[in-house]
Formats: sequence, structure tokens, C-alpha cells
Amino acid sequence: MDNTVYKVALAGLMHDIGKFAQGSLPVTKEYLNNNAGLYQPYRNNHYTHIHAVYTAAFIESQSNVLPIRLNEGPWGDGDSFINLAAGHHNPETAMQWIISMADRISSGLDRDVFEEGEKIAYRDVKKTRLLPILESMGPGRCKQFDGADKFHHTYALEPLNAKSIFPRERVAIEKVEAEVEYRKLFDTFCDRLGGLYHRNSGIGLWMEHFDSLLMTYTSLIPAARVGDVVHDVSLYDHSRTTAALASALYRYHEGRGSLDEGSIRRTDEGKFILVGGDFYGIQEFIFGGRGESGKFRSKLLRGRSFAVSLLTELALRLLCERLDLTPLSVLLHAAGKFHLLAPNLPETMGILGECETLINDWLFEQTYGESSLGLIGTPARPEEFHAGRFRGLWDRHLQALDWRKYRKVDLDRHGGVVDGYLDSFCNDLRPHQLCPICGKRPSSRETQGDTVFQPDAIVSCKLCRDHIYLGGNLVKDRYVAVCSPKSDLKEKLLAPIFDAYQVSFTGNPLDELAESGELLGLWQTDVQPDGTLDCRATVKLINGHVPCYRPEDNQDACLLESGRSEGRTDEMIDQIKNGNIKTFSHIAVKGRHMESDGKCHGIEALGVLKADVDNLGMLFGCGLSDNRFTISRLATVSRQLNSFFALYVPHALQGSFYDVYTVFAGGDDLFLIGPWNRMADLARTVRERFAAFVCRNPVVTLSAGISVHKPNTPIDIMAEAAEGALQQAKLGGGNPEVEKKKDRVALFGHSVTWEDFHELLEQRDEMRRWLEAEYIGDAMFYRFNKFVEMAEAERGLSGRNRITLEEISCVKWPALFRYGLVRNINKKGEERERAMEAVGRAAAWIGRYRGAMRIPLWHVQYEKRR
Repeated sequence: MDNTVYKVALAGLMHDIGKFAQGSLPVTKEYLNNNAGLYQPYRNNHYTHIHAVYTAAFIESQSNVLPIRLNEGPWGDGDSFINLAAGHHNPETAMQWIISMADRISSGLDRDVFEEGEKIAYRDVKKTRLLPILESMGPGRCKQFDGADKFHHTYALEPLNAKSIFPRERVAIEKVEAEVEYRKLFDTFCDRLGGLYHRNSGIGLWMEHFDSLLMTYTSLIPAARVGDVVHDVSLYDHSRTTAALASALYRYHEGRGSLDEGSIRRTDEGKFILVGGDFYGIQEFIFGGRGESGKFRSKLLRGRSFAVSLLTELALRLLCERLDLTPLSVLLHAAGKFHLLAPNLPETMGILGECETLINDWLFEQTYGESSLGLIGTPARPEEFHAGRFRGLWDRHLQALDWRKYRKVDLDRHGGVVDGYLDSFCNDLRPHQLCPICGKRPSSRETQGDTVFQPDAIVSCKLCRDHIYLGGNLVKDRYVAVCSPKSDLKEKLLAPIFDAYQVSFTGNPLDELAESGELLGLWQTDVQPDGTLDCRATVKLINGHVPCYRPEDNQDACLLESGRSEGRTDEMIDQIKNGNIKTFSHIAVKGRHMESDGKCHGIEALGVLKADVDNLGMLFGCGLSDNRFTISRLATVSRQLNSFFALYVPHALQGSFYDVYTVFAGGDDLFLIGPWNRMADLARTVRERFAAFVCRNPVVTLSAGISVHKPNTPIDIMAEAAEGALQQAKLGGGNPEVEKKKDRVALFGHSVTWEDFHELLEQRDEMRRWLEAEYIGDAMFYRFNKFVEMAEAERGLSGRNRITLEEISCVKWPALFRYGLVRNINKKGEERERAMEAVGRAAAWIGRYRGAMRIPLWHVQYEKRR
């Protein structure tokens, strides 16, 4: 790639780092005075924008931990890097005008102003805290937040982690305290800066690592901190948008031969192509297949889910490479969709077409048309990115992307019979000519004796072998290495992605491969145990939590009993010793527990939790006023939502929900598999934390569905049932009387509000206490099912003109309940009175919740089974 593109992109990313450094980086007055005329504009008899000088001071003072070429030239064309990054407020050359215009376009995007409230004085910039966009999102809600004092929450000035992503209640902060917080954050950032890998191995690798570090330490710093500007866009998002704009502007003017100030400053030319991409068939890719995956199910499912993230990431990398852009040109991406900014050059649309063909040819070869990628390009003028005008551009862009999904497969290229399909089978691999795992693709000789299958003698197709390889190694090594396809790696994919990228796992930075240019990316894909991010490499939160066997599993009597019953005790103990990924069978065993009688109780089953954010399209389309509808805010909201699912949720699972397995968690949704008896409490926890995450905004809500299955249930059946439960929750269980649709949860065939769900789980806990105190016996407790059935039938009588005597008998349930209670309470004296009162409350519960009472009732009854 052209070194000048790297230089422009990195200068755009670092142009405002002086805002972070100002007041924390020791800079002499002499340095400030000597460089004021070079980097600061002079207005009203004084120099302004002193942060520009601090940008230059940061680059010079950190030369020992920055790549050499940032301070020692020559590097690329035009200005030195320091002048390019720091000269944006006082541009004197065409290259400096590139950064300046990118900054102005980005600032024009971000900086809506409050209609009410006091302006922030310059002396109070350090006291200004980032406001949560999600608190003000919703149709018409922005008008209610017309002053900073209308927001009830702000973000703490901390590095990005599983705790800091949650807004806190707004509190006043003193200037001295604010300055100490900034200094502490900046000093830690500088310390971590020196620990980045590949400082002098490859500028592209280091730049991606630096981008992750900058995201971690500046995502909670407001970009605008003075005056009446709405300070809800972070310094990181402003800087990242500026980098994308600068790269596209440079490539456009350099390619058009118009690299001069006059041309650069024009905003009415179509200088940009807004590129949109969408992966189709993700669900089928993850859950499809009718083969016998057996003991590899958990690894296979994890590997497929991870492969989807890999496909998106590497499709973006391929696009950027072919367009001569860096990964900083990606504006936002999540859940298989992405958007990046490209220059509007004659060859751009042709390159998009070539990339789409290359990617889809590979996908068709691997999936036979089940999965594909759609790409579109929307021409755009710089003036269309300004607040108030961006909505029209974005709507036009999304409409084109939406239309693209109606031609997911190029039928002229891939229609008809798959050429060579039958000829690709190896008859000497009997009886496994057809891959026994997916049941779709022919098995490959290259998988014979592969270590991922040992000790089993299995032969499979290359793709299934690669997915098991990915799923099995994600928990073993700390980094994912993306390399050129011919790299000499000990373990790697048999089918390099798009025939262009090889993937392996490593515990070290692979400096030799970086020096040779074969290492293209080094990713840290998971969260640290304390919820923080390790920023020595590029952070890509695409892994999630995967439960592995731990030493304490040796003490799980129910798990050991299960091993004995299956005749696999020795194998299970080996799994524990090696810390392997838990199988779904052993996760299901965690649904049982040992009781005082010395026996294991509870059903051995899996619970599947699927949840997503309600009305996300409406939120993005109508949740921001025209003046606040900007690409930076869309990117901020998208990144913040992703951080909840990809950062907080995996960290939360490492605690009391350790045995829950992440199929996927990111974007705006999650899909989790775990012990059936933990999923209701997990759903309640996720929803409660999500409500806190969005500042309890009633417009931004979450719905969830939970299904319960035997551990040997096929994955696609579990996925279908979980999706059905989620849709039941969103539709209010199909009950026309339900006013509140969505913002609900469904379990055991019943959809309830989250508030009712909380109450029902409290009643479940109360039922447990009855049984533990032996207030009633099992027979009376199981008779509750009949009372619930009768109460549900009673509700069905409402509004009917004719009712038979047989039908009306259901109204007797309160009397039958009382009669049964009196006869079956197993206590005497005062204790009997207490028992009567405690268990008697169930009549009111049944009368209120009717059929939904099966949620707590069945939960406890399944726990009691032997």
C-alpha cells in the first residue's frame, strides 16, 4: 500500500490527540511559544486551539515508543508526519488541507448545539464528561434533552472496560479532581503505548494496534468540551471519522490530479463512495447441516460462529487493500453488516465488483449458495455529511443496500447444477465420501489423521475441519494471527479464507512473520478476566465466553455420576485435566444438583437464550433529530451497543454463569447455550444491566426467548425453537389483549413483561422455600398444574355468550385450591398457620398470572425430578 495513505490515515487519527495530552503532558512554555505560529490560528489578537501544539509535542515526546518514521523522514509524499497531524487548524499546504477539511467535515457532522443551558467555559474543559447518546434516543426525545443539565447520566473518565461502559448518575466534579483523572488516564495510556507490538516491524500492523489502544483510552472523552456543543460524541469516534474522511479525500484528489487547496476545499463534488456490505445466510452458516457432529458439536458451533466474524473482518480487509485504503476507513460494522468510506474514482465501483465476485466465488464453492455477500456503493458529496443533510444520504444508502438482498446469488454465474460436485468425491474414503459432520460437502483426503479429530479416525470436508480447528483453539492461545496464504505455520486452515488469508493461533507476537510482511493482523479476541482489554495487539471482540473444564469439576458429584453412567469417566477426567471445552452433554449435567438425600436431582437439559434489541431500525432511523443524525453518532451507538454484548456479556459469564456457552454475542443480539436452570436468572441479569446501560430509556428495550432441550437435540432445532420463543416474546405471546408488545421475555410457552418475569422468579424462590421447609408434599405441589390449567381456562370464558356446564367447572379452582391446601399442609400449631399463609399466597399468584404461573412452577418441578 502507498505509504502516503498510511501517513494521511494515521495523521487523521492522531490530529486531536493534543486534547488528551493538554494539561497532562509536560511541555515547556518555550516549546509552546516557538510552535504557536506554526500550528495555531491567530484570531482576535491571540493564538487559539492550543491543543494542536500539544499534538505536535506528543508526537515528538513519545518518539521512543512511536514508529521511527513518525519522527524521522522521509515517509511518503508531502509534509512531515508531525506537521500533517498538528497543522490542521493552521493549514499551509495541500496535504495539511486534507486533514483540515476532514476535521471540519467530521466536526460539522458532530457538533449540534444545545438550545438551553449555560455554555461550558474554556477553564472547565476538563470537567466536561461524555453524555450518553442512548439516554436521549427515541422519536421526539432529543427535544427533551435540549441542555446538558437535562441528561441524568454521564460516563466516567476511565479506560474502556466491562464496568466503564455503563453510564453513571450525573455528579458535580471539581476542577482539581477532573485534572487528576485526566492525568491518570493519560499516563496509563502512555505506559501502554510503549507495550504495543510491531512498532518497527510494519506500520500497518502497529497502526491497528494503536487504533485499539486509542479506542480503549479515548472512547469516554468528549470530542467537544467548550461552549454549547452537545458533547455526546467521543474523541475516538471523531478521530476515527476524520481518519476515514482524510484517507478518502487524499485518494480522490491524488487520483484526480487535483491535490491543491482550492479543489480540496470544494464540498459540492461527489468525492466519496459510501460502501455498504451485508453477509447473507449467517444463521444457516452457523446452524445448518444434517450430519452427525457428535462430540465435536460445541467446538463446531463455536468455530462456525467465529468463522462468520472472520469472514466479515477479512472481507473488509480485502476491500481496503484493493481500494488502497487502511482499516481506518471502516466507519462501522457489526452483525454481518459494514460500511466504509472510499474515494469516488473511476475504478472504485469496478474494484467493488471484483471483490464481490472473488468473495462470492469462494463462498459458493464452500457453501453452495447458502451464504453470500452483497456490496453496494453510494456516491456522496462532502456537504451531504453535514448535520441536517446526512439523513437523506444515509436513507438513500440503506435503501440501496436493502434492494441488494433481493439478488443474493448471481444466477448467471452460479445458477443450475454445481459443476464437478459428483466428481469431487473420493471413493477410497468409504464410508465417508460425504462429510459426516455437515452432510453437504465431499470429504477431503487432507483431513485424514488430522490432530483436531484425534483420537477418532474421522475424515471430513476441509471447511468442517477448519471450523472444529477454530472452535477448539480459541480458548488455548491468546492471539489470532492473520497471515498470507503461503505463510509457514505449524497449524492453520486447510481452506484459506477467500484463498487470500491464512488464520492460526499463537501466544506470541510472531515478530519474524511481521518483519517478513507475512503477518497481516494480530488480534486479541476476548476480554481479560477483570473485564479490561489487553491492548498490545489489535482488539477484536469476536470470541465470547466458552466454558472449559476446571479442577473444581472434579468435585461435581452429578457430573461424575453422569460420566459413570455413560462409561466415560476416564475420558471426562482427562478433559478436566487438559482444560478442554465442555461438551453440551456435560453442560447439560450442570442442570442437576445434589440434595440432602445424597442423590442428584433436576433434569439434564440445555437452555437456549436468544435476545436482541427491539426496534433497532426505528431507533437508528427516527431516534435522533436531524441535527444530531450523523455518521459519528451512528458509529458511536453501534460501537456502544456492541460493547454491551461483546464486552460486558462475556465478562459477566466468567462469573456466576461460567457454564454458559456463547454461540454469538455482539452487534445488538446474543445467542447463549447453558444449563437450563441458569438461563432464566441470566436473562433477568442481562436485561437489568441493559436497562442500566441505556439509562433506563423506555424506548431502548430488549426482548428475549428461552427454550429448553435435551442435550442431544440438533443445533438447528434448538436455534429454531429459541427464535420462536423470541418472536413469541416480541408479539406478546400472540394474545390480542396484550397492550405492551416487545420488551418482554418468553419461557415455557408464555410471554410476560420483564417486571412480571422478575416477580415470577421471586415466586419460584418462594416455592423452593416451601418445599425445603416441607410445608406441602410433592403430590400437592404437582396438583398446582391443574389449578393453573383451570385458571387459564377461566380467563378464556371472558366475553363468551354461551358456556357449557362442563366448561364453567373451571371456576371452582380457588375452592379446590383451598380444600387441597387445608388437607395437605404437613405442619401443626403455629407452624401450620405460617405454612397456610405462605402457600396460600399462591392463589393470588395464579389468579393474576394464570398460565404464566407455569414459569416458576415448572422451573421448580424440573429441579425436583430425579
